[in-house]
Parts: sequence; C-alpha cells; structure tokens
Amino acid sequence: MPNQMRSGWYVGARVPVELVEGLALRDIDATQGLALADFGVTQDGLITAEQADGPVVDLDGRLVLPTFTDSHVHLDKAFIVRRTGLPQGCLLDAVRLSGADAANWTEADLEMRMTRALERAFANGTAAMRTHLDTPDMPCDSASWRTFDRIRARWAGRVELQAVALMALDRVEHAEFAERCRQIAGFRGILGAFIVPGSATPERLDALFAHATRAGLDVDFHVDETLDPAANAIELICDSVLRTGFSGAVMAGHCCSLSSKADADRDRIVGKIAAAGVHIVSLPHSNLFLQDRSAGATPRRRGITQVRELRAAGAKVHFASDNVQDPFYPYGDFDMVDVLRSAIRTAHLDVDLGAWATIQLRDPALACGFDTSGRIEVAGPADLIIFDARDWHDLVSRPQVDRIVLRGGAPLRATNDLHELFGMED
Repeated sequence: MPNQMRSGWYVGARVPVELVEGLALRDIDATQGLALADFGVTQDGLITAEQADGPVVDLDGRLVLPTFTDSHVHLDKAFIVRRTGLPQGCLLDAVRLSGADAANWTEADLEMRMTRALERAFANGTAAMRTHLDTPDMPCDSASWRTFDRIRARWAGRVELQAVALMALDRVEHAEFAERCRQIAGFRGILGAFIVPGSATPERLDALFAHATRAGLDVDFHVDETLDPAANAIELICDSVLRTGFSGAVMAGHCCSLSSKADADRDRIVGKIAAAGVHIVSLPHSNLFLQDRSAGATPRRRGITQVRELRAAGAKVHFASDNVQDPFYPYGDFDMVDVLRSAIRTAHLDVDLGAWATIQLRDPALACGFDTSGRIEVAGPADLIIFDARDWHDLVSRPQVDRIVLRGGAPLRATNDLHELFGMED
C-alpha cells in the first residue's frame, strides 16, 4: 500500500448499524448493534458504496468507527501537573493549584501545551473539540483567547475547535457583562459559567440567558460538581430555560450531586433536564479522581452523575475527557476510547454497550453543533478509525494504541503499521 493511500476498497468492515448511511449491511448482530459492510474511498477522500480504484484491503471483521468529538476539555490547563503537583484534597484544592500556576500561562506556554494536546487528540482519532478557557479578564485581554484563536485557525481541517468562556456565574451582575458577551461572540465562542454551591439564583440565570439571547450565544455550565445532595443548580438551570424559552443550545457538565439525591428528587430533576433539552456531559475521569477525595482516605462513592437514569428519561447525555494531566486529573491522553472505557466500567454500561457506544460517537457533535457528523455515510469524508477489534468488548479490553486513523482516506500512521495490522504486502 502506498504511504499515503487515499483511494481504495475496504471489505469486511464491522460498523455500528445506527451510524451508517448508504452502505449495504450484512451479518447484523442485533445485540452488539454491529454489522459487516464494504466501502470505497475515492481519490478526493470521500466514502462511496461503489468499488473505488486502488488497493483492496480486507479488514476481516475489524471495527471501523467515525472520528470522535470531545465536547468538554480544558486546553489551557493541559499538561501543567508536573508544575502544580497533585491535590491532597478534592476539587477546591485542584482549583487552588491551577490558579497558582496561571501566572505561567503566557501565550508561548499556552501555545506549546495546546498544540501538544491537539496533536495527541488528532492522533487518537478526535476530529472536533470544545474547550473551556478560564476567563477572569475580558476575552480581548486574555492570553488564552488570543492563543486559542490562532490555534483554531492553524488546526482547521484537522481538529475543529470551539471555546467556552468559563467564569463565575455572579459576573452576570457586573456592568461590563454585556460587553463581555459581545467579545465572546466576536471570538465565535460560547458563554460559560461555573456555579459554586449557593450561587445559582433564578434572577442570575434568567439574566444570563437574556444576555446570551441578545448576543446570539449558546451556553455551557460547570454545575453541581459536588456530592452534596443539597446542590441543586441543574434544576434551577432547567427551570430558567423553560421559564425564559431560551432557544440556544445548553450543555451542563458534571452534575455529580444527582448521584447523592433521594430517588424522588433525582427523578424530578432528571425529568426537568429532559423537558428543557439540556445536554448533560458526564466527565468520569476528573469526577472519579476528585469526588469523595480526602488525604489518607479511600473514597466510598464514585462521583459520576446518573447517566443511565438520564438516558431512560429521554435526556441527552454523553461523556468527555475534561482535564488531562493537570491537578484536576493528572493522567490521560485526549483519547476518547479511554474515556468510553472508564464510563463503561464505572457506570455499568455493559448491559447496553452497543447503544452507549453509538451515543458516544453521535451525540457530542450534535450537542456542540459541529459539522462533523459522527457517522459513516456515502459522500461524506472518509474520516474513520480502524481498530484491531471485532466488537465493543474487544474495543474496551485492549489499549488500542495500534488503531489506524484515516482522515480523508489517508492514514495518519506509517504504512508499516498497516502491514502489521492487516498482514498486507506491497
């Protein structure tokens, strides 16, 4: 196979049934939600149902997935853990360590770390990403926003990027908030807010959605990142969306306190989340690391939100990386397979593994409004990931470091890796 094979004919791919459009499927496994399909890649890097010119690659039932969308990350904090050290306590200790390191966040430092993060995400098969950027200053005065704007342009066509202006909810009461929203819109950003316990009020939330409406902004929250059952900001957010009729997209990350509530309270709130159309993002890595954490003690509770109950109620829920190699989570590689693996193990998603994997591949892009489809469709770009796995259990049981990422039909890795994986000859 040529080093940068683009066109060719792939036979025997195992694909998710619900994510395929325009290809003939056979040997459907209803339990796994997988089937076999053949597909071609044209010279211009598009998927076709017709046999294309070029080599024939027998995938022998190996899993082929669309590229990933990672809907909640923190590029401005990535890879700082070696400077900050590890938190001894829980979330507030990680916040303290990160805040102390912020003085090092020059444009050069940010560019180096953001670039490294995107290189890892790209190599692992991520094609779109939404990052939160700490925004204590006005966006136009922010090194993080200036750096992000350059990085976004540089990575266009490889990893599509969005940014959320992360700030305290009470800033909505400041006189400059309308100008802040105008600047966020100028960066094509999303209005964000982190909600510390007790800071959410109907008045503040209604005001925030009013500003978002005037500026044409979607909204993305950090909310209820605690196991205190009294934390209830997500319910107030849903009430505000329903009361104001806010028409933009709303995403809410964490929502850990749902796991501590009495069943009746949880079910009431979950119903409101579904009714309000709020997309919930569960962040298993950081929540497993920080929730119920205290020096010298073993955690008793997992800290992740009630994802199965949310799905059962018709609410939208998926998973994302959140923090990578910083004091909020000192590990990780911007690898969505790793995130899915953690979610499956900790939330007991194995009982409906195929459906959850399909949700994770499709819904993040829809929630963020990215053009990338999370689908394998005829006439769409051949942005695909080939795994040496034949079902979902294989996928999450092995590290998958030998995956082959195709972008526009061209492999990112060297031909020798393809030879090894498929036993092919030149």
